[in-house]
Amino acid sequence: MSRAIIAFILTIVVVLPGCTTSDTEQENPFHGDFIDSKEVNDFNLISSDNQSYNFQQETEGKVVIIAFLFTNCYDICPIVTYNLGMIHDSLNQSQKDSIEFLTITVDPWRDNTTILDEWKQATQSNWTHLTINDLSEQSKEMQELNDVWSNFDVGLLIEENETSSTSGRHHPEGYNVNHTTGTVIVDHLGNQRVWWGDYDWIVDLVKEDLLYLVSNIEEN
Repeated sequence: MSRAIIAFILTIVVVLPGCTTSDTEQENPFHGDFIDSKEVNDFNLISSDNQSYNFQQETEGKVVIIAFLFTNCYDICPIVTYNLGMIHDSLNQSQKDSIEFLTITVDPWRDNTTILDEWKQATQSNWTHLTINDLSEQSKEMQELNDVWSNFDVGLLIEENETSSTSGRHHPEGYNVNHTTGTVIVDHLGNQRVWWGDYDWIVDLVKEDLLYLVSNIEEN
Protein backbone atom coordinates (compact mmCIF):
# COMPACT_ATOMS: atom_id res chain seq x y z
CA MET A 1 0.00 0.00 0.00
CA SER A 2 1.41 3.38 -0.93
CA ARG A 3 2.37 5.97 1.64
CA ALA A 4 -0.19 8.39 0.16
CA ILE A 5 -3.07 5.95 0.75
CA ILE A 6 -1.92 5.18 4.30
CA ALA A 7 -1.70 8.89 5.07
CA PHE A 8 -5.20 9.42 3.68
CA ILE A 9 -6.67 6.63 5.87
CA LEU A 10 -4.97 7.98 8.98
CA THR A 11 -6.32 11.44 8.24
CA ILE A 12 -9.88 10.08 8.10
CA VAL A 13 -9.43 8.21 11.41
CA VAL A 14 -8.23 11.38 13.13
CA VAL A 15 -10.81 13.75 11.63
CA LEU A 16 -14.00 11.68 11.95
CA PRO A 17 -14.18 11.61 15.79
CA GLY A 18 -13.87 15.38 15.81
CA CYS A 19 -16.70 15.71 13.33
CA THR A 20 -18.93 13.44 15.41
CA THR A 21 -18.27 15.45 18.58
CA SER A 22 -19.05 18.68 16.79
CA ASP A 23 -22.41 17.35 15.56
CA THR A 24 -23.31 16.22 19.09
CA GLU A 25 -22.48 19.60 20.52
CA GLN A 26 -24.62 21.31 17.91
CA GLU A 27 -27.61 19.16 18.91
CA ASN A 28 -27.50 20.57 22.45
CA PRO A 29 -27.15 24.36 22.41
CA PHE A 30 -28.01 24.67 26.12
CA HIS A 31 -25.88 25.09 29.23
CA GLY A 32 -28.36 23.16 31.39
CA ASP A 33 -29.31 19.51 30.99
CA PHE A 34 -30.94 18.87 27.63
CA ILE A 35 -34.48 17.46 27.61
CA ASP A 36 -35.39 15.80 24.34
CA SER A 37 -38.62 17.72 23.66
CA LYS A 38 -40.84 16.17 26.33
CA GLU A 39 -44.32 17.66 25.95
CA VAL A 40 -45.96 19.49 28.84
CA ASN A 41 -49.38 18.04 29.59
CA ASP A 42 -51.95 20.80 29.93
CA PHE A 43 -53.14 21.48 33.48
CA ASN A 44 -55.36 23.70 35.61
CA LEU A 45 -54.17 24.92 39.02
CA ILE A 46 -54.98 27.82 41.35
CA SER A 47 -52.90 31.00 41.50
CA SER A 48 -51.96 32.80 44.70
CA ASP A 49 -54.71 35.34 44.01
CA ASN A 50 -57.19 32.41 43.99
CA GLN A 51 -57.80 32.42 40.23
CA SER A 52 -57.95 29.40 37.97
CA TYR A 53 -54.82 29.09 35.83
CA ASN A 54 -54.78 27.06 32.62
CA PHE A 55 -51.26 26.35 31.41
CA GLN A 56 -52.01 26.15 27.70
CA GLN A 57 -54.06 29.34 27.57
CA GLU A 58 -51.69 31.40 29.70
CA THR A 59 -48.45 30.32 27.99
CA GLU A 60 -49.41 29.89 24.35
CA GLY A 61 -46.55 31.09 22.16
CA LYS A 62 -44.32 31.86 25.16
CA VAL A 63 -41.18 30.38 26.64
CA VAL A 64 -41.90 29.22 30.20
CA ILE A 65 -39.52 28.84 33.14
CA ILE A 66 -40.91 26.77 36.03
CA ALA A 67 -39.55 26.32 39.55
CA PHE A 68 -40.90 23.73 41.99
CA LEU A 69 -40.56 24.68 45.67
CA PHE A 70 -42.33 25.14 48.99
CA THR A 71 -42.45 28.06 51.39
CA ASN A 72 -41.29 26.06 54.43
CA CYS A 73 -38.02 25.33 52.65
CA TYR A 74 -35.38 27.52 54.27
CA ASP A 75 -32.30 26.63 52.26
CA ILE A 76 -32.40 26.23 48.48
CA CYS A 77 -35.93 27.44 47.68
CA PRO A 78 -35.30 31.10 48.61
CA ILE A 79 -32.06 30.96 46.60
CA VAL A 80 -33.79 29.64 43.48
CA THR A 81 -36.49 32.28 43.91
CA TYR A 82 -33.86 35.01 44.27
CA ASN A 83 -32.08 33.75 41.15
CA LEU A 84 -35.31 33.76 39.18
CA GLY A 85 -35.96 37.29 40.40
CA MET A 86 -32.54 38.42 39.18
CA ILE A 87 -33.32 37.11 35.71
CA HIS A 88 -36.85 38.51 35.73
CA ASP A 89 -35.72 41.98 36.73
CA SER A 90 -32.88 42.02 34.17
CA LEU A 91 -35.17 41.43 31.18
CA ASN A 92 -36.47 44.20 28.96
CA GLN A 93 -40.21 44.51 28.39
CA SER A 94 -40.14 42.71 25.05
CA GLN A 95 -38.39 39.74 26.62
CA LYS A 96 -40.81 39.68 29.56
CA ASP A 97 -43.73 39.61 27.12
CA SER A 98 -42.26 36.44 25.58
CA ILE A 99 -41.57 34.61 28.86
CA GLU A 100 -43.88 33.17 31.52
CA PHE A 101 -42.38 32.68 35.00
CA LEU A 102 -44.07 30.08 37.18
CA THR A 103 -43.60 28.75 40.69
CA ILE A 104 -45.46 25.52 41.53
CA THR A 105 -45.62 24.27 45.11
CA VAL A 106 -44.63 20.77 46.19
CA ASP A 107 -46.38 21.30 49.55
CA PRO A 108 -50.02 22.22 48.86
CA TRP A 109 -51.03 21.12 52.39
CA ARG A 110 -49.35 24.23 53.82
CA ASP A 111 -48.92 26.40 50.73
CA ASN A 112 -52.47 27.62 50.30
CA THR A 113 -53.22 30.73 48.28
CA THR A 114 -52.73 33.06 51.26
CA ILE A 115 -49.33 31.61 52.19
CA LEU A 116 -48.16 31.65 48.58
CA ASP A 117 -49.24 35.27 48.21
CA GLU A 118 -47.34 36.21 51.38
CA TRP A 119 -44.27 34.39 50.03
CA LYS A 120 -44.64 36.18 46.71
CA GLN A 121 -44.75 39.58 48.40
CA ALA A 122 -41.91 38.81 50.84
CA THR A 123 -39.58 37.53 48.12
CA GLN A 124 -40.73 40.09 45.54
CA SER A 125 -41.21 37.24 43.11
CA ASN A 126 -43.58 39.09 40.85
CA TRP A 127 -44.88 36.22 38.76
CA THR A 128 -47.50 33.48 39.02
CA HIS A 129 -47.43 31.04 41.97
CA LEU A 130 -49.62 27.94 41.76
CA THR A 131 -51.23 25.54 44.25
CA ILE A 132 -54.61 23.83 44.80
CA ASN A 133 -57.56 24.36 47.14
CA ASP A 134 -59.03 20.86 47.53
CA LEU A 135 -56.51 18.78 49.49
CA SER A 136 -58.48 15.54 49.72
CA GLU A 137 -56.41 12.70 48.27
CA GLN A 138 -59.01 11.69 45.68
CA SER A 139 -59.94 15.21 44.57
CA LYS A 140 -59.60 16.30 40.97
CA GLU A 141 -57.28 19.14 42.01
CA MET A 142 -54.93 16.84 43.93
CA GLN A 143 -54.81 14.44 41.00
CA GLU A 144 -54.08 17.35 38.70
CA LEU A 145 -51.15 18.49 40.85
CA ASN A 146 -49.81 14.94 41.14
CA ASP A 147 -49.94 14.67 37.35
CA VAL A 148 -47.97 17.90 37.04
CA TRP A 149 -45.29 16.61 39.42
CA SER A 150 -45.07 13.38 37.44
CA ASN A 151 -44.92 15.17 34.10
CA PHE A 152 -41.95 17.22 35.30
CA ASP A 153 -40.25 14.30 37.10
CA VAL A 154 -40.52 15.91 40.52
CA GLY A 155 -39.18 13.52 43.16
CA LEU A 156 -41.20 14.00 46.33
CA LEU A 157 -41.22 12.22 49.69
CA ILE A 158 -43.20 13.32 52.75
CA GLU A 159 -41.29 12.61 55.98
CA GLU A 160 -42.67 12.61 59.50
CA ASN A 161 -40.70 14.86 61.82
CA GLU A 162 -39.81 12.30 64.51
CA THR A 163 -40.66 8.96 62.93
CA SER A 164 -39.92 7.07 59.76
CA SER A 165 -40.79 8.35 56.30
CA THR A 166 -44.31 7.84 55.07
CA SER A 167 -44.73 6.23 51.69
CA GLY A 168 -45.52 8.18 48.55
CA ARG A 169 -47.06 11.62 48.87
CA HIS A 170 -49.43 11.06 51.78
CA HIS A 171 -48.69 13.31 54.72
CA PRO A 172 -48.90 13.04 58.52
CA GLU A 173 -49.79 15.91 60.83
CA GLY A 174 -46.19 16.95 61.43
CA TYR A 175 -44.00 16.48 58.38
CA ASN A 176 -41.15 17.66 56.20
CA VAL A 177 -40.99 17.69 52.42
CA ASN A 178 -37.96 15.98 50.93
CA HIS A 179 -37.92 16.83 47.25
CA THR A 180 -35.59 16.48 44.29
CA THR A 181 -36.57 19.15 41.86
CA GLY A 182 -35.14 21.48 39.29
CA THR A 183 -36.02 24.48 37.23
CA VAL A 184 -37.46 23.51 33.84
CA ILE A 185 -37.49 25.70 30.74
CA VAL A 186 -40.26 25.02 28.22
CA ASP A 187 -40.15 26.23 24.63
CA HIS A 188 -42.91 28.23 22.93
CA LEU A 189 -44.35 25.02 21.45
CA GLY A 190 -44.97 23.54 24.90
CA ASN A 191 -42.02 21.14 25.05
CA GLN A 192 -39.70 20.75 28.05
CA ARG A 193 -36.22 21.55 26.75
CA VAL A 194 -33.81 22.36 29.61
CA TRP A 195 -33.43 21.23 33.23
CA TRP A 196 -31.35 23.02 35.88
CA GLY A 197 -30.81 21.29 39.23
CA ASP A 198 -31.56 23.41 42.29
CA TYR A 199 -27.92 23.29 43.38
CA ASP A 200 -26.47 23.81 39.90
CA TRP A 201 -27.85 27.26 39.18
CA ILE A 202 -25.65 29.73 37.32
CA VAL A 203 -27.83 32.78 36.75
CA ASP A 204 -26.18 34.06 33.59
CA LEU A 205 -26.23 30.63 31.94
CA VAL A 206 -29.86 29.96 32.84
CA LYS A 207 -30.70 33.33 31.32
CA GLU A 208 -28.77 32.46 28.16
CA ASP A 209 -30.74 29.22 27.81
CA LEU A 210 -33.96 31.14 28.32
CA LEU A 211 -33.16 33.81 25.75
CA TYR A 212 -31.94 31.22 23.26
CA LEU A 213 -35.43 29.74 23.24
CA VAL A 214 -36.94 33.24 23.00
CA SER A 215 -34.84 33.82 19.87
CA ASN A 216 -36.45 30.71 18.36
CA ILE A 217 -39.85 32.39 18.67
CA GLU A 218 -38.61 35.29 16.59
CA GLU A 219 -37.16 32.95 13.96
CA ASN A 220 -40.46 31.13 13.59
